[in-house]
Amino acid sequence: MNKQEIRICTVGGGSGMPVINEALVMAGFSNIKSVVTVFDNGGDTGRLRTDEKGELLAMSDYWRSLLSLWPDSEKKKVWSAFLRRRDERGRSAGNELFRQLSLEAGNLMKVDELFCSLSGAELSGKVIPVSSRPTQLCFETKSGKKYVGEEKMDDLRMSLDTIVKFWLEKEVPANHEAIAAIDGADHIILCPGSIYGSVLANFLPRGMKEAYCDSRANKTLITNMVNVPNETHGCDQMEYVNKFVPYLCLKPFNRVILAELRPDLSGCDLDQRELADCLENYRLEHTEPIKMRKAIRIPFETRDIATVDNRSKTLRHSPKKLAKLFAETLN
Repeated sequence: MNKQEIRICTVGGGSGMPVINEALVMAGFSNIKSVVTVFDNGGDTGRLRTDEKGELLAMSDYWRSLLSLWPDSEKKKVWSAFLRRRDERGRSAGNELFRQLSLEAGNLMKVDELFCSLSGAELSGKVIPVSSRPTQLCFETKSGKKYVGEEKMDDLRMSLDTIVKFWLEKEVPANHEAIAAIDGADHIILCPGSIYGSVLANFLPRGMKEAYCDSRANKTLITNMVNVPNETHGCDQMEYVNKFVPYLCLKPFNRVILAELRPDLSGCDLDQRELADCLENYRLEHTEPIKMRKAIRIPFETRDIATVDNRSKTLRHSPKKLAKLFAETLN
C-alpha cells in the first residue's frame, strides 16, 4: 500500500494536532482525516461563543488544523499570517473569517471546500469537527471542586489540584463523519496536547468511544513532552496511559511514543545545555518529564522527536523528526 492509500485519522486539538498533521504531510501522506474538538471557550473564541449565547462551535482549533493539512507554499505563508493576525482588541482574523464562512456554507462541515475555493489551498486531507452541536466541558478536581468551561482547565494548568473526572455539560452526538473517519482508518493517532481539553474531549460526544473501541486500526498515542500539573503531575508512562482508559477502553493503544530526552544516547541530537535550561524552567512550574519505569510493561517506545524552542525555553515536537518516524513506521 502506498502512502496516498493509507487512511490516517488524527484526533486532537490545540497546538498538538497541527504539528502531527504537518509531519504527516511532510512525510508524503495525503489521505488524512483530522477529528478536532470544537468545545474551547477561552480567549477570543470564548468571546464569540458568549456573544452567540453559547450556540456556536469553537473555530480556532478547526482552522489551525486545516492550515496544517496545506503543504508549505508562499500562498500558505500569506494566509497563515493573515489568519493569525489580531486587532487592537485581541480579536482573531481567523476566528472571524471562519465564522463568516460557516454562516455562508450553512455549517462547519462545508467550510473547508469554501475556504479552498477562496484561498486556492490544496489540502492533504479533511478536518472534521467532532460534533455539530455546541456544549461546554466540565470537570472535577481531587479536592472536590467542580468547574464549567475549558478555559478553567487552562487557568488552573499550574495547579496541583489534579483533574479526576470530566464530562460534557450537555450531551451531544458525534458528527457522523467523525465516526466514519474512526471506522475507516488504518491508523489512528492521538495527538499531544491537553489530555482532557484537546484529546479526550473528542471521545465524549455520543458514539465516538464505541467507534474507537470497535476500530481495528493501529492506534498510536504520542505523549506530551512533560507532565502537566493539573492533569498528570508526577505520572510515569503507565500512569499517563491509564488516564485514557476510563474514556476509551482497557487497552487503548498499540503504540505509545514518548520523546527521547537523554542527549547522551546515540541518535538524540538535543543540546545538553539547552535541554537543562528547559527542564529548569519546567521545574519552576511544578512540571517534569514523564517518569520512565523500565519494570512496567506497556507498548511504549522512546524516539528522537523533540526540539528546543530557545525563545520560550520549552520543548516542542519536531515536525521533521516526526515526518521521518511516520515515513518509516506507518505502513
